[in-house]
Amino acid sequence: MKIAHIINQFPPNITAGLGRYIAEIAPRMAEGHRLTVFTPNDGRLPALERVGGVVVHRPGDRLLGAISRRRRLNRTRRLDFALLTLNVLVSNWRYFLRLLSAGRNGRPDLVAVHDSTNFLAGLLCHHLLRLPVVFHVHTTEYGVNRSHGTAGAKGLLAAVERWLARVARRIVVPTPEVRDQLAASGWDRSSIEVVCLGGTFERLLAGDGPGGEALRARAGGLRARLGVGSDDTVLLFVGRIERQKGIYQLLEAMPRIVAAVPGLRLVIVGEGDDEGVRRIVAEAGLAGHVRTSGGWVGGEDLLEYYEMADACVFPSLFEPFGLVATEAMAMGKPTILGHGFSRIFLGDPARPAARFVRGDDPDDIAEAVIELMPDREARDSLAAEGERFVRKRLSWDRTTEETLAVYRSVLDGDPPGTRRRRHRPDDGGPVVRRSRPGP
Repeated sequence: MKIAHIINQFPPNITAGLGRYIAEIAPRMAEGHRLTVFTPNDGRLPALERVGGVVVHRPGDRLLGAISRRRRLNRTRRLDFALLTLNVLVSNWRYFLRLLSAGRNGRPDLVAVHDSTNFLAGLLCHHLLRLPVVFHVHTTEYGVNRSHGTAGAKGLLAAVERWLARVARRIVVPTPEVRDQLAASGWDRSSIEVVCLGGTFERLLAGDGPGGEALRARAGGLRARLGVGSDDTVLLFVGRIERQKGIYQLLEAMPRIVAAVPGLRLVIVGEGDDEGVRRIVAEAGLAGHVRTSGGWVGGEDLLEYYEMADACVFPSLFEPFGLVATEAMAMGKPTILGHGFSRIFLGDPARPAARFVRGDDPDDIAEAVIELMPDREARDSLAAEGERFVRKRLSWDRTTEETLAVYRSVLDGDPPGTRRRRHRPDDGGPVVRRSRPGP
């Protein structure tokens, strides 16, 4: 297959789970297919390059490139969000022109559009180029999910999402919860395919597992740089600093937590409303109990934060999937999740892989942390079950295989709700099996 991905992040431009997703799936997909990625340019990167087996187009814009080179745009600020949106729209138009100029023989067999922000390219590919479009919905926070954004923006983005969903041959979502949410909003349920994601640190688990003396030494150095004592207990939060991640409720819970768990330090890793965090910390008298990374952290540096943690808490109000959960579990850390996460992360209810709380309830967050932190046996059990869950249930190879099965079903003209999945020779199954998504 010749496949084009239109997506807002691609290495080295990774600032969230979307970037981690494409970084994992693209090289796997390119092993047996011709893969092209269209993605925005921050002004620092080449307009065209080949990365492994992937051809990457990053059309540049001088004005937006100049702004981006001067400072990192933060989507939690209104002006920066508007600039980022403008960059996406201009880039979408340039993607379309590039595909148009390629001619019929140079175009892909299928276009995968990731999230509604790329609606322009998706609609142009469908209506003008007559290319089959698959719509990947990684988040609904700005459209279908009506608890986020301004009223006007919500209505506009929801309308755009529905339009793109109507023209798409298939809609791919990461969890049953997102599928149910879209179906409840009037989307065609039969066109929605659930393809769960893999674990961010899958390669680490395939080796000797998390930890190691070198990593522990680097984590010790990180503690020292952050001013966290060697005997202090570290509670780790990773994610964008904004309302949907439950960070404000977590900070509201902190006075009760530190009173009950002496020596506990909350370490916040991410970018966003840094000023709001500083204000809350000062007003609540939490100075000395909260540390921040000062911005987004990725790659090997992020491993140090996880290694340093005694437990992780992600009290999100909404998560389309939540790769931070897979990261914490892969690192063998007991993990507390907000109700916005998919229940797939619970694993076996008799031996849960994660503990769930009401992310919008500071008291519920506080009770979970206070109950878990002094109980070493409970922490060890939760950590072991979480790591086992990621090892057994999450795989980027499976994600790639099932995504390609969706694409093949589109090109083969299969009716919605039917997916062909090719089995690897060692998986014990037939070469081709027809399967339907679960209820």
